[in-house]
Amino acid sequence: MARLPQWTLFCAATVVALLTAEGALRLFAPVPYSIERSMYFEADPHTGFRLKPHGIGRYQGSIAAIANGLGMRDDEVTVEKADGVRRVLVIGDSFTVGAGVEQADAYPQLLERRLAAPDLEVVNAGVGGWGPYQYRQFFEHRGGAFAPDLVLVGFFVGNDTYDPRQSFAKLPTAILGRRISRDAAASRWSGAKVLLTEHLHLGRLALTRSAPANRHIERRDCGDFSPQLLKIQRRRLRRNQRPPDAERRALMTANLDHLTALAESARRGGAQVLLVLIPDENQINPRLTTALPERAREGTDLDLPQALLRPALEARQLPYVDLLSAFRDDPRCLYLNDTHWNVAGHHLAAELLAAEVRARLR
Repeated sequence: MARLPQWTLFCAATVVALLTAEGALRLFAPVPYSIERSMYFEADPHTGFRLKPHGIGRYQGSIAAIANGLGMRDDEVTVEKADGVRRVLVIGDSFTVGAGVEQADAYPQLLERRLAAPDLEVVNAGVGGWGPYQYRQFFEHRGGAFAPDLVLVGFFVGNDTYDPRQSFAKLPTAILGRRISRDAAASRWSGAKVLLTEHLHLGRLALTRSAPANRHIERRDCGDFSPQLLKIQRRRLRRNQRPPDAERRALMTANLDHLTALAESARRGGAQVLLVLIPDENQINPRLTTALPERAREGTDLDLPQALLRPALEARQLPYVDLLSAFRDDPRCLYLNDTHWNVAGHHLAAELLAAEVRARLR
């Protein structure tokens, strides 16, 4: 009998080994979809991506990032509002969702506890990575159904002022829990990853990410900056704290148009709107500003872009609360080493917003 070629035997043995390993995993150690290094996302036909209902993620390897049945980082809520309940709907990005802190320490949850009214409910609809176009899309297609009495929009000036994503085609999507560009999602490799992850435990084991170890994210003091943070803040200082060119002015106008449209939709439903201007750390931490050599460049103005946004919002009759001055006056460290607020920052925001909310829901 002729002997099989060595490579054939090797391939056959490899296939048998893989099938045996797959069978063993299925029977004795099933591999779930891995916990993500953020919230767990899914594709959305209106906002590009959203939080996957009941999706499980993790911040910094230890902080749970779990969405409820409606795809929100909040306790379970119903779309229908109970009789006699006043509802505050909070829309925003990773600052609003509470990236880097426990769910209970995100400012919408802290705001609800601070208000401490049995007939008042605060719903956290923040999604990390969203911008003004997505805030508008969410409210017009989903948020309005919550029948809010007040809509808070967390507008992070570091990303939202000049956000270039002005149409659905420019929005990322999500695959296997992760935000991804549309070009990358359309590649053959992405399709193969989905197929392998959905159908093979070996594929999940090889291709999905586990929760990361703790990174250098907690501050030792207000001058403790990671290299990655400094890189991000240099870029933001150049983009946001200098007078905008014509292109950026056009983007600011377009993003304010989205907020205006959102406010008009909310008012038609009987809701008030309040924009929350969230400052970047390079505007409020002198030690960070000193660490950025770009600060010395002529034309740098740490009051930008709020100095441009305030008159523009007033001209559009869009109510707002600007957190910049209060955050500057607070001597504590208010940010993590990933550009987001720490627990103290969220507490300060909730404290400042509580008085505003009470005044509007009397």
